[in-house]
Amino acid sequence: MIKIIDAPAELVDASVVGHKFARQQQLRDAGVSVPPFFCVVGETPWTAIADAVGIFPGAGAGVEELTAWAEAARGAAENVPLLPETEIQIRERYAALSSPDVAVRACVVGRHAQPGEDDAADPFAGLTDSYLYVGADALIDAIAFCAASLFSVRSILYRARRGIDPRVLSICVGIQQMIDGERSFVAFTHDPATGAKKTVVAAVYGIGEGAVAERADIDHFFVGADGIGRLISHKERMLRRAPGGGVAEYRVPDILADLPVFSDEQIDQIAALAATTERLLSGPQDIEGVVTADSAIHLVQARPATSPQTPTTTVEWTNHNLTESFPGVTTAMTYSHARVFYRMSFRDFYRIVGVPGTQLRSREHQLRRMIGYLDGRAYYRLDAWYALHSQLPGWDVLRPMWERSLGLAERNPNPGHMPDRHAISRIIGRSPRLIWAAMTFPRRLRRFLSWWDAQHILGAEVSQKPVDEIIETYRRVWSEAESRWGVTILASYLSLAGYVAATVLVRRWTDSPEVDLTVLMPGGPPNRTLQSVHSTVALAEQINAHPALSARVLTADARDTWNLIARGAYGEKLESDAHTHLKKFGDRAMHDLKIEQPTPRQRPEMVIDALRPFVAAGVTMQQTRLQESTAAAVALDELHRMCPSRWRRVILRAAVRVGRFLVKAREDTRFCRTQLYGFSREVMRRLGSELVVAGCLDSPEDYVHLEVEELLGAFDGTSTHPDLRVLVKTRKDAYLRSCDRPAMAAHFTTPPPPIAAAELHRRAATSATASSSSELTGLPSSAGIARGRAKLILRPDVPPSDCAGRILIARETDPGWLPVMLTASGLVVERGSMVSHTAITGRMLGIPTVVAVRGATSRIRDGDELEIDGRSGIVRILRPHSQIPR
Repeated sequence: MIKIIDAPAELVDASVVGHKFARQQQLRDAGVSVPPFFCVVGETPWTAIADAVGIFPGAGAGVEELTAWAEAARGAAENVPLLPETEIQIRERYAALSSPDVAVRACVVGRHAQPGEDDAADPFAGLTDSYLYVGADALIDAIAFCAASLFSVRSILYRARRGIDPRVLSICVGIQQMIDGERSFVAFTHDPATGAKKTVVAAVYGIGEGAVAERADIDHFFVGADGIGRLISHKERMLRRAPGGGVAEYRVPDILADLPVFSDEQIDQIAALAATTERLLSGPQDIEGVVTADSAIHLVQARPATSPQTPTTTVEWTNHNLTESFPGVTTAMTYSHARVFYRMSFRDFYRIVGVPGTQLRSREHQLRRMIGYLDGRAYYRLDAWYALHSQLPGWDVLRPMWERSLGLAERNPNPGHMPDRHAISRIIGRSPRLIWAAMTFPRRLRRFLSWWDAQHILGAEVSQKPVDEIIETYRRVWSEAESRWGVTILASYLSLAGYVAATVLVRRWTDSPEVDLTVLMPGGPPNRTLQSVHSTVALAEQINAHPALSARVLTADARDTWNLIARGAYGEKLESDAHTHLKKFGDRAMHDLKIEQPTPRQRPEMVIDALRPFVAAGVTMQQTRLQESTAAAVALDELHRMCPSRWRRVILRAAVRVGRFLVKAREDTRFCRTQLYGFSREVMRRLGSELVVAGCLDSPEDYVHLEVEELLGAFDGTSTHPDLRVLVKTRKDAYLRSCDRPAMAAHFTTPPPPIAAAELHRRAATSATASSSSELTGLPSSAGIARGRAKLILRPDVPPSDCAGRILIARETDPGWLPVMLTASGLVVERGSMVSHTAITGRMLGIPTVVAVRGATSRIRDGDELEIDGRSGIVRILRPHSQIPR
């Protein structure tokens, strides 16, 4: 059966037209200049071929037998005629291309889970035939020959070595408008010899087939971070169109023979096109293109680059925003929880948005290594993230913003560029499962929060239960979370997608094309994080109603003060509210995802420490509500200013409400994550104490140097380590050594593991270098200008009262920093992104915020006088601390 396909929606289906043409259409849809084409798809006529040449001898047959079968099969395939009506349809589509010459190329399509041509797993490059400058008279024969090249000897032999039966393959032939270029190139986004991240361009006069077929003299260009390297040859040969069609060899004009084929500017344009292709197609690419007389660049082919056969690739790591959750050195217990959490959350998320189960199972190894453990610190392993995220609907559109959130902005050469409405429409058109997930998200969210709240209530007193019941409860909660926690990742993904869509809408409809959407976000119901702030303010207000208690909170021992309140010494209402606060919000603290760090649930006196700045400032709920309502009113005024059109403003207000809902959902689910880790902390601490009683550990705190399964194995009878104390001592010593070493860089590469920790540290560690510049730049995250003295926070034990009215300078923050943030006049952090906790909190509180400010903690000194602009991302040091009069 033969089918003609020319509709863009069908041309992107690789299961029908093959990866070659699906990729070309994907690039066309993204705005890349790719010549138009249509496809002829046909199922292989196995009956006719079998009748003519016999049954396929099998992948294990000898070379001679396979060669003979391939030659006979190809001959039989070439003689299979097209129906007259099919020929008529092909000629009609050919005429619509408005070009007398076309390129005719074949692409093998894999079926039954077998790889096809240009598959990312194995490109199978050069195994089928291509014909260039094909005219009307030769068109039908060229299509037949291309289709028959499924059985070329090289194709059959290669696939036999790979164990692929040709009977699980079909063929697609593409007919594409021929661009007669004066110059052509083949470019690799990674060095094809080493796999290093460097664009390599092979350039020729005439058409690119000259370079591919080695029938032209080639210039080489190497584009890297250090500029453009060149290897310019003396050029005599090139391929161009032959007078009767097809290609012929010509002599390069003497005046051009020793000149570079491309100027530096053109090479930069080609490198940018290669980078765009790699971004859109998710992975190293091998592209081919032509440059016409008017200097226009057209891309004619793109395929996954063939990886070097030697293991010379590197592994890329970053913890740019991971340190928001797991700052500094992390224990084995925390890392083992985090590793399971990421695997289960994202597996469920990918399932929700429509990634097939078979595909997820095939990438289970990537899910298991999303985060690594390097010199005691948690890092994202980027190759795993790219492999997994490439499965997502709309990934090509959202990838630049995701990379910016990980501090990889240098990969997006135009950070101000946002997708247009056509890109958003393509995502919607191709992603029915994502659209369904978005439509059902509110219901999924309600069910998740209802489920989790019930689990949190049941687990609140888990540490008081018998050990067997504790372990059973722990296993059940995490097991149920496996199929539920993906909705929390969906909340973040939809927030990111919503931000992209809203930005496109705002830039199209308003008079402020560079508008910062964060100024429109205040308002709406409080999320769970803000509810914890309200609870803290309400407690502080009650405390200030008792002058003696207020003085005690500010000056006396925190533990004694808590005990008095908890025993009802200052009234039953305060006692009840304090216990309710501890029960609902007792898992929230600085670094509360690090299980080795205590929270108010273990040390209730920490509530008093958090209350002190609020008591000292005399904050009331009325003031807090007024501040929030004022921020919402300012956001509404800003929307009126930006968008004079009433009906467009109505739509934008609806979009803002959706944005507020998504931000609330994201923060609510992050709060649930804090509670999940809090529940796990309680369980692990209790089990660790039991091991001390049993003589298996020396100290109740030693459990943090075990992994989850190692600790549980001591109770389940599945432990493989004969002496946990020896294991703990080894881990504790390594932990302390890591604490003594300076932090590694936030972003670096290493050779593939295994690699010794000392060698890793030697490769990755960098030293901060001070700069004399008085201006730093970062990512603007919350609009507004703040002036004041800097408060440098390098450790989490800084009293919140010391930060009142100051501009906080930190490497990163986490949800536990809220008390100090509330007292600050501005926030500056070295890491983070527009969707990080710092940025969200800054916007929520109306505090000017700049994130991703490189070197902030080394270049800004405690006490320096600063000015920060949360709209432009500029941080200025107005006067150093040493020059400020005392």
